[in-house]
Amino acid sequence: MAALAWKGAGNLPAQLDSFIGRRQDMVDLKQAMSSSRLITLVGPGGVGKTRLALQAAAESQRAFKYGAWFVDISAVYEDELLIPTIAEALGLQSRSSRWAPAVLSDQLAGRAMLLVLDNCEYLVHSCAVLVDTLLKACPELKVVATSRQPLEVSGERILRVQPLSVPEPSERVTSVSAVERFDAGRLFVDRAKAAEPRFMVTDENAGAIAELCRRLDGLPLALELAAARVRHLSPQRILERLDERYELLRRDSRATTPRQRSVVSLIAWSYDLCSPEERTLWARLTVFSGSFSVHAAESVCSGDGLSQQNVLDVLARLVDKSIVATQWHAGDVRYRMLETIRDFGREQLVDSAAELTFRRRHRDFFRDVVVESYPVWFSATELQCLSWIRAERDNLRAAVDFSLDDPVDERAAVVLGTALGGEALLTGLLQEGRHWMDRVVKAVREPSVGRATLLWINGRCAAEQGETQAAEQLLGEAVRLAEILNDRHEQAMATTYLGVSRMARGATSEAVDLYDQALELVRDIDDPMARAVTLPRKGVAMYHLGHTAEGMTLCRDAIAISDEHQEQWHNAEALSELANLCWLEQQIGEASSLATEALRINQRFRNARGIVQCIETLAWVAASRNENERAARLLGAADALWRSTDASLPALAAENHDRSAAQARRALGERKYAEAHRAGGESSTSENVAFALREEPSAGDEDARPRGPHLTRREREIMDLLVAGATNREIAAKLVISPRTVEGHVVNLLGKLGFSSRVQVAAWAAEQQARHSHS
Repeated sequence: MAALAWKGAGNLPAQLDSFIGRRQDMVDLKQAMSSSRLITLVGPGGVGKTRLALQAAAESQRAFKYGAWFVDISAVYEDELLIPTIAEALGLQSRSSRWAPAVLSDQLAGRAMLLVLDNCEYLVHSCAVLVDTLLKACPELKVVATSRQPLEVSGERILRVQPLSVPEPSERVTSVSAVERFDAGRLFVDRAKAAEPRFMVTDENAGAIAELCRRLDGLPLALELAAARVRHLSPQRILERLDERYELLRRDSRATTPRQRSVVSLIAWSYDLCSPEERTLWARLTVFSGSFSVHAAESVCSGDGLSQQNVLDVLARLVDKSIVATQWHAGDVRYRMLETIRDFGREQLVDSAAELTFRRRHRDFFRDVVVESYPVWFSATELQCLSWIRAERDNLRAAVDFSLDDPVDERAAVVLGTALGGEALLTGLLQEGRHWMDRVVKAVREPSVGRATLLWINGRCAAEQGETQAAEQLLGEAVRLAEILNDRHEQAMATTYLGVSRMARGATSEAVDLYDQALELVRDIDDPMARAVTLPRKGVAMYHLGHTAEGMTLCRDAIAISDEHQEQWHNAEALSELANLCWLEQQIGEASSLATEALRINQRFRNARGIVQCIETLAWVAASRNENERAARLLGAADALWRSTDASLPALAAENHDRSAAQARRALGERKYAEAHRAGGESSTSENVAFALREEPSAGDEDARPRGPHLTRREREIMDLLVAGATNREIAAKLVISPRTVEGHVVNLLGKLGFSSRVQVAAWAAEQQARHSHS
């Protein structure tokens, strides 16, 4: 049974607005969760399935030792990516290159946890197969799925999510209290006040609010879009304009259900309320998959009537109109659309005959960034590049897909595939990376340097997965192609990793010959990356051939190269290898120091394989110091981490592992050893890393949104002026900056605070000021 390296954890996204109504739905869902292990929330788009599932998960997660976990499947369109997507959300990795439900079920077996799978209708059959396998293999797992149709899995409990309650057509609503008697009215009022704090329900507008709720069938998505309009229109005026749009659609689309017409009518009305620039940007933004950055939007969506300088201003207005939402990711503001809104905009792009143009621009933008980034994979900015790939993974997937279907430039898929492959190599997402690299390698056979890069990265990933034959075939092809193209860097990289494969097979002398060939290839050219990769691997091989001093010197030379270029990832590899050699030489203090330094780097990169290798070494160090209880806990942590990454402990390391475990058992006795070992196995990765570093565990994940967002001095100045009611032009004049700069700062504020409008920023700031003044 494979084990996870965390407990009491979860990744439920923070909800930035209040949960309104659905009291009976919550009762029904919690009752279903108490008696069933699979509950599927079924209903149309926009009815609130996701929000209901998240609320129930948040209120129930303490009942699950290993927490509640959320996975959005809406951006996944291929069966092979379903399990990698789920595994990534859970912090797991797999060595398997195949779509295998059994791999994931083995890793989750015995873990009491709640898994929320959102938007299963995109891959309903694959979700059904996977959930069925998981539930049979994992008796303590519960699944809440959201879908527009049931999964049809044995034991599935189906709860049909209905729209929020609205007043009967015959019921006259003429007072504030009457509006608040039904959930749709309460939701509209709550969101309207968030959009415009001065909004109030009165006896005059209560009837219009009630009628709006009826016309919109109580659909939360439609109600929230309508509520965003109160910044500009009264409920009565909103109703009048909705009537016009609704009647038009009713006449033109009689085959469409009233519920669908209501949502489409409101989205279409929102579209009508947009300026030509806003409509243009809305349509063009639909080429993005998942979320996107303002820089990408400016580069991809500008031109043909929309200047690059104006994209940020127009984007901010779409945020104000609730067409685009902001989110906080790794210290930056990103944007995304709800699928319903994206689908509408995509139709407009198709109708304008511009879809192909902007999908190509989307592909070209991400291809160019990857090309520009390749040289800095060995530099101080490599972590920044990796973070960019993580944030843009959905867009890179979409760009690869499009490139493979586009006869104009399918070669772009090769370049884009190296980004997904490089991330796989650096973070251990091997199954995800190999899926894309295998597709590209098979589809695009034209010789190029990019293909050589893709082949050796793919080969290296295959070797990590233990697929030696496939690895050597890919690496051998990479060597031959790079030689034909006379690219010594790519040839050296492929040759080195071919040596790693031979070393794993026990052919140490053969591996040294390959390492020497690689070093000779770059002897007279400036290629620090190839040297930093090859030297420590040759050093380990030389050590095991009996050349102790030379082996350790080669590792130190690699560290010096990385230090000179302020590079970290390959540095951590060399530090870790040298730490193991120092331990073998009984240089225990040096081994501890080196492994600790490598662990800190691997923690920053979230490199699961690197983390477990360092914890393994520190366990041996503890045993050598007779810190046997510490050694037992670290060994327990290492065992759990090896299983959670589905990677094999190398043979040489396995001998050291077993020797350290045997010593700790003798010193502690079986019972105390088992207790300490279990403590490591049941602790979270962050807890085990902190223990290995002799530090207190970190309070939260690096990607979590900070509770108190850090605002720059300029952002605080702008926020103070927003509270005072100043317009952008007034703020620009006051601070002697351009209105566009003000707009950019406001957009950053929205992302940092998790809000969707300037009004919400002002209201939040006023609340904070009031709180401080009374404290």
